[in-house]
Amino acid sequence: MELSKRECDGVTVLEVTGKILGGNDSAALDREMDGVIEAKGRGILLDLERVPWMNSSGLGILLAAFIRLREYGGVMKFLHVPDRVRAILVTTKLIDILEVHDDEKAAIDSFSAADRYESNRS
Repeated sequence: MELSKRECDGVTVLEVTGKILGGNDSAALDREMDGVIEAKGRGILLDLERVPWMNSSGLGILLAAFIRLREYGGVMKFLHVPDRVRAILVTTKLIDILEVHDDEKAAIDSFSAADRYESNRS
């Protein structure tokens, strides 16, 4: 698994390439998401376009970061979720909880002032 990170209008965009299976490979993803949380980032947009598969361990990593970010008033949204990964989200009913976008600009724009990490943190 490979990971690239960039900032766009105050949102951290994490682009993942490869399978998210947990273990050592996914530790970098977990560290990057923790880094955003610790830096009080506005939010994370996780681009999964190049993720062909994710197992339950990988899903657990994403959900744990999603929950940690929410606990601190931040927001995590998902971009370009491939059909195979989307099927996992549908099966687990997480598709009803997670915000998924197909357009990056619309996803970035969807991070409103109310989503700002700093505004919800004491």
